[in-house]
Amino acid sequence: MEKSKSTKKTRLINPIVKEMLPFIFALIVYQLSITIAYNQSLYESVYATGINKWLVELISILTGMVRISVGELVLYAHVILVPVLSILLLIKLFRGGFFKMLLKMAQYLCVLYILFMVLWGFNYSRQSVSNVLGFEVETYSKEVLYSMTQNLIEDANQLRNAQAEDDRGVMELVGGYKRVFSRARSGYDVIGQSVKSLNGYYARPKPILASDPMLYTGITGVYFPFTGEANVNIAIPDLLLPATTLHEMAHQRGIAPEDEANFLAFVVGRLHPDIDFQYSSTVLALIHAMNALHAQDPELAMALRATYSEAINRDLAAYGQFWKAYEGKTNEVADRVNDTYLKSNRQEEGIRSYGKMVDLLLGYYANGGF
Repeated sequence: MEKSKSTKKTRLINPIVKEMLPFIFALIVYQLSITIAYNQSLYESVYATGINKWLVELISILTGMVRISVGELVLYAHVILVPVLSILLLIKLFRGGFFKMLLKMAQYLCVLYILFMVLWGFNYSRQSVSNVLGFEVETYSKEVLYSMTQNLIEDANQLRNAQAEDDRGVMELVGGYKRVFSRARSGYDVIGQSVKSLNGYYARPKPILASDPMLYTGITGVYFPFTGEANVNIAIPDLLLPATTLHEMAHQRGIAPEDEANFLAFVVGRLHPDIDFQYSSTVLALIHAMNALHAQDPELAMALRATYSEAINRDLAAYGQFWKAYEGKTNEVADRVNDTYLKSNRQEEGIRSYGKMVDLLLGYYANGGF
């Protein structure tokens, strides 16, 4: 009789444990994400540049066999599922099975969280790209910021002379986004020779199918970690399309924070053999540097602004005019969502963390980077 009771208890416990497994593993993964910050060297050598890198490369190669963005299709499928599941939950509330379905949904969300962290989320706690490139980020004076910005202007003016133009005299990419995507990897091939963690084979970037509607959100690119795809909004102006492409490819290589992906896009763009990539990445850095200088000393910034070539002025004016048409509530909501997402991944300053790119630029510049 005692044996029978024991068997019944075991049969009862096993299903409960099975149902709780997703929640248990999610808690373990969450705890791991906290401890990584205290074991960065071990994480970097074993996981970031090993297991995770190989796994993402494999997924990227598989999804790369499909021309369109698999991640975008998965996202749309989930958006459609939300109202469908809401209706089903409402039905089950009256007909029975509500809590069972709610449990299954919670389990599914736990599985998504685990996959997200394993494939991508842990990278928010890895060492800075400055460590990877071998320089330290320090506090630099306004004079150093001025000098760096002046240097960027001189380079941008020179690089702009070799750019193709449209009938408005604005920078134009020959061959459009397709040629940008096909050539983008060359920059990473160059840096990969000296920085092995940035080397490797990944599928080329993909165009976002809903690029035009996405302009209203202000989103220029999306990295989808579940499919290892670097997705780029191809409707944005040509000026920053190469730099944006390199930015999303930086995410693909495990560089999670936005400021670090921006910075790496600049470094890789400058090393790229093609001059349109060099110009685009230099303008990206110049915009950030000039904004930082203007916050410190508006008069000094305006004095430097006067040294822009007429061609660069045309490019920036066209770029600003383009985005004015897409300002509004949708953009504001997208900013808030992005801000929440960044903060949830320990980028405490949210979207303001984009400004940290200037600190990386200054450290790189002070160490003879450009």
